Amino acid sequence: MFRSYRTKLQAAFVLLALVAIALTGYEASVGASVALEQSTHQRLAAVRDAKQRQLERYFRDIHNHVLALSTDESAIVALEEFGTSWKALGTSGAERMAALHELFLEENPHPAGARELLLKPSGGGRYGQLHARYHPTFHRYRSAFGFYDIFLIDTKGRILYTVVKEADLGGDLESPPLAGTGLSRVFRRAMALPGIEQSVMEDYEPYAVSDHELAAFVAAPIWRAGMKQGVLAIQVSVDEVNRVLDGDGTFEYIVGEEGMLRAGTRAADGVPVLRSSSPIGIPDVAWTLIAELDSRQALAPVRAMRARIAGWGAVVACAFLAAAWWLGRSVTQPVLELAAQARQLGAGDFTVRIPVRSQDELGQLAESFNRMAGDLRDTTVSRDQLDAAHHKLQELTDRLIDSQEQERTRLARELHDDITQRMATIAMEAGRLKHLPGDDAAQWRAGLERLQQQMARLSDDIHGLSRRLHPSTLDDLGLAAAVEGECRGFFERGGPPVDLRVEGELELLSPGLRLALYRIIQESLRNIARHAEANEVTLDLRRAGQRVLLDIRDDGRGFDRQGAGWRAGIGLASMAERIRSVGGTFTVDSVPGKGTRISVEAPV
Repeated sequence: MFRSYRTKLQAAFVLLALVAIALTGYEASVGASVALEQSTHQRLAAVRDAKQRQLERYFRDIHNHVLALSTDESAIVALEEFGTSWKALGTSGAERMAALHELFLEENPHPAGARELLLKPSGGGRYGQLHARYHPTFHRYRSAFGFYDIFLIDTKGRILYTVVKEADLGGDLESPPLAGTGLSRVFRRAMALPGIEQSVMEDYEPYAVSDHELAAFVAAPIWRAGMKQGVLAIQVSVDEVNRVLDGDGTFEYIVGEEGMLRAGTRAADGVPVLRSSSPIGIPDVAWTLIAELDSRQALAPVRAMRARIAGWGAVVACAFLAAAWWLGRSVTQPVLELAAQARQLGAGDFTVRIPVRSQDELGQLAESFNRMAGDLRDTTVSRDQLDAAHHKLQELTDRLIDSQEQERTRLARELHDDITQRMATIAMEAGRLKHLPGDDAAQWRAGLERLQQQMARLSDDIHGLSRRLHPSTLDDLGLAAAVEGECRGFFERGGPPVDLRVEGELELLSPGLRLALYRIIQESLRNIARHAEANEVTLDLRRAGQRVLLDIRDDGRGFDRQGAGWRAGIGLASMAERIRSVGGTFTVDSVPGKGTRISVEAPV
């Protein structure tokens, strides 16, 4: 692929363009990612700080409301009067709680969630009258500031009044099921405060009375003449905190000291996020406010920019490819022309010349080439070439002599081993018949049959030897029959079957051409049998107009003509010389492991 100078030049141009685009895109992408991350962190920090201030102000306001209510004269009087009327509801705490539940829960005409709308229950006695007087004030206060509920609790932990009227009305915070709740803990802590203008808070946790919704409690003691009369507590729903944390495309949430979620919404698990966090300055709780943003959403502009860079990079790469093609063609065209002329010069055409189109390095190279071609035309063959040709001719002569001697030796061995021995066997059989009794007809017939067989074998041997010395079939029956007989004999001697195809009029070929084609076929089949180890052989002999074509293929071992130490055998050399002697061409193509192909073309 990269053997061509033009291809190398074009590939270098495109590669440089792609590397430049990749590096630029990478730097731009990294820079944009860092800038966007920094901008996003700043945005998250700004959102976090704003929400933090809102939450701190919200809970600071709640503490202030609790302190204001707990010191308000109406709240103090309400606690005292509710405590007095409480005792008239029954003889025990359980009876009094049951009485309140009957008045405000069971017989309340309003459904759950709207029970606070009942102002004065029928049959409520003194407690009902007090409820009708104080409830509107507490109800307006709760509605105005978004509290979930307001509690009045005496010093013993008895809930004397609530705005919402849930199951904890009249309950005892020191006894199950309210003992251990956030409301119970905030009550005890408020009762333990040493002075006025102090409040306490309990963190969010599920409160069973309010359907296990998260609830926080803020409380302050109620004082009268330096004595604690009870506690005023406010139940804070998480809904208001969630409203503050409701972000626009971001996630804000609060976690406690142990890392558990208090309020807000987290990003889904496994989603990569950018995060900013800060502790919230709210007394009695260790909260951390966290602001998150899906990093895929934050870095979406970077991905869009990368897509644009990739698109423009493809456009620029195509432009560079077109420019590289044009430049490579303009630069390499003279070089390719020089290479083509050099091949003609190497083939012996010393008349070739390259037109000089410029005065640059390529023009100077063309002038040098033309001078060299002229010099070679004047001195067509150098001494070294003559020496090499002489050496090659001498080598071929030696190999030809050696081959002739080997052929003579083989023929002599065949004459001695086959024909001479068969003649001796015939003579011995004739001598044995000479001494047979004249009346033993059976032995005579058997002896004559053996003589007949030996004579037939002797005839076959003499015929084979004659055919190798000169193919009489070629003269008697023609080239097609001789080739068919050679292929049949090749198979009978153990070779693979030959797929033979003969086409066209071959009998009008000159004797020299017929003999050359036959000897090439004969030598090719002999080489296949000796060296190829082939399974398939194809032989195609045909006449096409004034040309005769021969193609012999096998799927055998093949050989590498470029390998170290390889040299053509006398068989290939003799085949090439035979066809050249009649004006034809001889070509051998072979690949190790993929067989060999011999192609011959000659004029009729």
